[in-house]
Amino acid sequence: MKKKFSINPCWLLSIFLLYGCESTDFIKITDAHFFNDKSFQNVQYLTSNIVNDTFIGNPVRLTQIDSILYVVDASLDFLVHKFDIKNNLYKGLGIRRGQGPNDLLSVRHVTPSIDNNSVWAYDLTSRQWMQCDRELNTVIDKIRFTNIFDNIYVNEPQWISDNLFVCLNHNGYKERFYLISRDLTNVTPVINPQFSFNDSYPSMFLSDVFSSYMDVRPDKKKVVLVGRYLDCIEIYDSDGSLTKLLKGPEENFNFQYDRDRSYARGTVIKSAETQRAYICVRCTNDIIYALYSGKKRMDESNYSAANLIYTFDWEGNLLKKYVLDCLISSFDVDTFTQTIYAVQDLDSYIVSFKY
Repeated sequence: MKKKFSINPCWLLSIFLLYGCESTDFIKITDAHFFNDKSFQNVQYLTSNIVNDTFIGNPVRLTQIDSILYVVDASLDFLVHKFDIKNNLYKGLGIRRGQGPNDLLSVRHVTPSIDNNSVWAYDLTSRQWMQCDRELNTVIDKIRFTNIFDNIYVNEPQWISDNLFVCLNHNGYKERFYLISRDLTNVTPVINPQFSFNDSYPSMFLSDVFSSYMDVRPDKKKVVLVGRYLDCIEIYDSDGSLTKLLKGPEENFNFQYDRDRSYARGTVIKSAETQRAYICVRCTNDIIYALYSGKKRMDESNYSAANLIYTFDWEGNLLKKYVLDCLISSFDVDTFTQTIYAVQDLDSYIVSFKY
């Protein structure tokens, strides 16, 4: 007797969503590879442990460089905490808040030098990028972006060679990121050929709607962007060539905002319906880790914190979904000990997750 063959409609839908186009009021996206939350067959639930609860402050972002966690603080006179995660020691603070020659007004993020022997801290407010020794005691160098570029407001600079760094543009959207020489004389914009923007909207609107977070692969051969209000993941070679565009996990993810107030004030005013996409991205030489929110501003919990991390390889293949037992707003990954370190949202603890 022949076995009757039937087609599962859900299976057909998953095939359709795998590859295609999508349009919203703001953008048309072509040739994207779609996925949804259920696309991840491998799911792991992780339990948090407090790394150190003796320090006082308001941690907001963190970066791991070897055995040291550099944790940006939003409330103290000194801006960056140091944690020795190998020996579980709190090592104090560095980089004074101020306007002196060795001070910064704020720190947007901390990144390593190419050789990992020093630390670069970027101040988005004063547009200064400062190099310090690993203990944050001595200033080695500074790069100032003020009055250098007319249309590039540098954000999240990261080195990809001794003489070249990549950065986002705080005021841009078409140019997904830039390649800039250390002496600031050579500037190369990177465009996503699969994005077509609706330029009838004010540029300041679009720069907010299509703002991203970025990370550079440790071997400096790849760059990844994740959207803050657009659920896209863009993977590029370090020369700016797009290699994969992923979109998900929600179908027809569209930006909602307070239209009347936005046009009256000339900037985007979020509404209760505004939905966050990705909050943070980190990568290793093998894996991309993307922290996804999906929550709306009206949500009872902070829509800028989440407990879902999606992982992908550099070809864009889906790997695993991590479900955390608490909300986090920033994280980094230690591949040697298979640990995720994160800023817990509610209690402002530094926590870790073994995976």
